[in-house]
Amino acid sequence: MSSFKLALVQLAVGAQKAANLANARRKVLEASQAGANMVVLPECFNSPYGTKYFGQYAEDLKSTQTSESMQALSQMAKDGNVYLVGGTVPERDHDKLYNTCTVWGPQGDLLAKHRK
Repeated sequence: MSSFKLALVQLAVGAQKAANLANARRKVLEASQAGANMVVLPECFNSPYGTKYFGQYAEDLKSTQTSESMQALSQMAKDGNVYLVGGTVPERDHDKLYNTCTVWGPQGDLLAKHRK
C-alpha cells in the first residue's frame, strides 16, 4: 500500500500581500521537504481575513499572467512538487467580488477553481 501525506498550513497574515505570499511559500516548501504530497493553505492566506478587505486585495484570477497570487501558487506547487490547495484569494471579476479557492498540480498547472 502506498502512503499519502497531507499538510495543513496555519499562517499569521498581515497587511503586506508580498510578505504573506513569501510566508506561504516557505511553509509549502517546508511541508514538501517533510514529505507532503498535498499542502492546504488557509482561507485568505494572502490578505487580512474579512470581506471588508476584499476590495483592497482582490485580484483578477483569470490566469497567472493577471494575478500575483495565482503566479505565486503555481510556482509553489511546482517548486514543491506537490498538489496545492491555495486556501482562498479575494477575486474581482468585473464589479463582483468572490472568495476563491484554487487547486494546483505538481507541475504548477491549475486543476480547479471554486468561487464562494
